[in-house]
Amino acid sequence: MAVEFKKIEGDSVQYFALVIVLAVVTALGFYAYVLDHQLGGLNGLSNRVPWGIVNAGIPYFIGLSAGSLIVSALAGVFNIKKYKVFSRIAAYMAAAWIIAAILSIALDIGKFYHFMNAVRYFNPTSIFSWNAFLYSSYFVICSVYLLVQFEEMERATRFMAGLAVFWAVLVHSGTGAIYSFVYSRELYHSALTPPMFIVCAITSGLGLLLANLYFTFRFTKRELDPKLIRGLALIFAGLMMVLGYFLAVEGLEKGYIPALHEAVQFVFLTPTSGVFWSFWLLVIFGIAIPVIIVLNPKTGYDLRWISLAGIMHAALVFAERFYLIVPGQVFPEEYLPGYKIESLHTLEGYIVTYTPTIIEWLQIIGLIAMVYLVYVIGVKVFALIPERAVEEVVEE
Repeated sequence: MAVEFKKIEGDSVQYFALVIVLAVVTALGFYAYVLDHQLGGLNGLSNRVPWGIVNAGIPYFIGLSAGSLIVSALAGVFNIKKYKVFSRIAAYMAAAWIIAAILSIALDIGKFYHFMNAVRYFNPTSIFSWNAFLYSSYFVICSVYLLVQFEEMERATRFMAGLAVFWAVLVHSGTGAIYSFVYSRELYHSALTPPMFIVCAITSGLGLLLANLYFTFRFTKRELDPKLIRGLALIFAGLMMVLGYFLAVEGLEKGYIPALHEAVQFVFLTPTSGVFWSFWLLVIFGIAIPVIIVLNPKTGYDLRWISLAGIMHAALVFAERFYLIVPGQVFPEEYLPGYKIESLHTLEGYIVTYTPTIIEWLQIIGLIAMVYLVYVIGVKVFALIPERAVEEVVEE
């Protein structure tokens, strides 16, 4: 039986109220960007911490996009036909999230016209130049993949699904390489970072998609089979455990390096540091509790609990991005190995602090609101949602 996708009516007062709220929050986010760059000094950045929470949004949004796109390709690449019902929603969200990632890069760069310098002055030895190419081409692939789905071009859909998965893995590996290839800073340098980024992308993208599916089908009053969501939730739980394993191995590996004992203690064992909480909140509330929710028979079949687990994990993965980016900057690199520096005229040899300001938070929240504004308008304009999402809707 063919899957029948239809637009939503979207004529209720609640729908238009949601659109207005999302539009206002989006506008506030961009207004915060304008204030930040017109007045200056409204963020918590410094010469030691040039990458802050807006920069953390870049790998986070790219991860959400890559994870959502891989879920979309389950039917086309892995021949799991029952998940075709979610392929359009997932591909559309993947395109929306990559737009947020590109805008986050533009906000972090500063002036928008500087964004074109990556294209005008392409440097083949720079991972940043390669990522500019990967991100832009990734958006094109997402768009074409979604288009061939709308046109019901089966062969083209399968081909684009495979290409999209390959490119999503390539893009997020490149994003991880931005940090893992910084050899001079041991808290960044790690061979595990690129593969960990891939796993983290799938879990966060899938977790947020699970919640998105639940609320979309509930408020559009369309049938959603818990068995379909249960299957995705088990994949979600399994990959969260793999992510936990990666985090443990990376932490233990750094802990066994004598020169890193002080840095490791600062990251993992210093409760007065925000970095400490961003890591352990991820482990407890972003991995352990969501896994328990999914695997517990009493909650693992309840769509409300599964969506809660997805939201918890996706939210705390943002904390993981903060935990990844900030410690490598606030903790000083060792200038003279084996020697202790007694005095410096700058703060280069000392631990510094970084606290995101409301202006920075507004920019990130505004980008997230923009994605959901694009989504709620998209489901009204395009046929993204199936009339029914049940396991028997697609026959092998």
